[in-house]
Amino acid sequence: MALPTLDVNNALSSSVGQGGLSPDALEKVAPRVASAHAAIFGARAAGKLPYLDLPTDRAAADAAKALAKELSGYGSLLVLGIGGSSLGAKALFTSLCHPFHNLLPVERRGGRPQVFFPDNSDGSTFSGLLEVVDLQRAAVAAITKSGGTAETWAQLLLLRERLGAEAARRQVVAITDPERGALRAVAREEGWRTLPVPPGVGGRFSVLTAVGLLPAAVAGVDVDALLSGAAEMVARCDTPDLAKNPAAMLASVLHLLDVERGRRIHVFMPYADALRETADWFVQLWAESLGKQESVGPTPVRAVGATDQHSLLQLLMEGPQDKATVFLAVEKPRAELSIPRDTPAQPDVKYLGGHTFHGLLSAEQRATAAALAKGGRPSLTITLPTLDAHGMGALLMLLELATSFAGQLYGVDPYDQPGVEAGKRYTCGLLGRPGYEPSRDELAKMPAGDPRWVVR
Repeated sequence: MALPTLDVNNALSSSVGQGGLSPDALEKVAPRVASAHAAIFGARAAGKLPYLDLPTDRAAADAAKALAKELSGYGSLLVLGIGGSSLGAKALFTSLCHPFHNLLPVERRGGRPQVFFPDNSDGSTFSGLLEVVDLQRAAVAAITKSGGTAETWAQLLLLRERLGAEAARRQVVAITDPERGALRAVAREEGWRTLPVPPGVGGRFSVLTAVGLLPAAVAGVDVDALLSGAAEMVARCDTPDLAKNPAAMLASVLHLLDVERGRRIHVFMPYADALRETADWFVQLWAESLGKQESVGPTPVRAVGATDQHSLLQLLMEGPQDKATVFLAVEKPRAELSIPRDTPAQPDVKYLGGHTFHGLLSAEQRATAAALAKGGRPSLTITLPTLDAHGMGALLMLLELATSFAGQLYGVDPYDQPGVEAGKRYTCGLLGRPGYEPSRDELAKMPAGDPRWVVR
């Protein structure tokens, strides 16, 4: 089966002039790419990058599929997680399932549960969800790699109380570290079923663990095809040759556009509604992995074509020269609709007759890329042959590997997130968590705001 392709022509000076990269720039970065490849795949061989081995972890895939089969009799699955514990699973669900899966009659869903992702501790949203879900017929997947994520626990504690201990034993699945953390300890004590997140796989790289595989399998996604596509992409990118390595090429072009052309904002713009959540997943992956120093860290932005042609495109076309756009196109849609040939005679309408919805969307993507190029604005295009599980697995792995290569080029560790921890500490201090008194005291010592600068 065909894998996604990457076209960087519109990022080169031959297409966009001074705003693009010269072939010499790519030739100069090639030795660094070779070193990056050696570091990444050397770390994999030493067992230090386990996310690259997830596509061939049959035991984990089989465990997720088996548990998904056990949960198939429930009316709904509530996926409790935030950030990397939710975004990847949601990307799989929205890209590979019916766009209105949860609204379909149960027989149209093949008897599969509805799947919900209440990925924030907003009481209004969670309360609303509980009003429309029959909790006695709901399975719960509680996901936190560390085991102590406050937002996930807030939701889980409420459900635990409402379900009661006996029902929770049947309905709750904990997906967390195999040995450590609060969720693992409570799952042992209360008899909940569990699936592990491998210790060396960070949350934003965990989509191909049980974090993503269980919800996907429950919703009917072909997990084997997903992993097969990812495995093929790992094999394709296991080369030091920049011209043959799409992950290295994607990372190199975006890195060079940033450091040599000042294009520090990277707009990720799929032309398919089904890929909106994939763009959100990429934003976390790129931002949390690479934003590690004041001088390092491109800013990723999600856009969706053609919707954002009517919002962001003006800025992309004529605003500051600080952006590069990554288009994500799909060659063959899962469903197609024809625009009727019988149209009003108005010229503004008549030309549409006989085209298809996908033809319109594809033309808009190509036209937008051409307009940006003509204006000296660089872009890249990733094209999926079709939006299926094999292609999605390959796409997700392409973006994860590109992040690893970019980390090498920027000289940062793309697998940690120290900047997130201060906010977590202050939150724990404000809520009175034992051991976080110093953080609470730090907050108390901060200068109080001047009321003159509070506008009422």
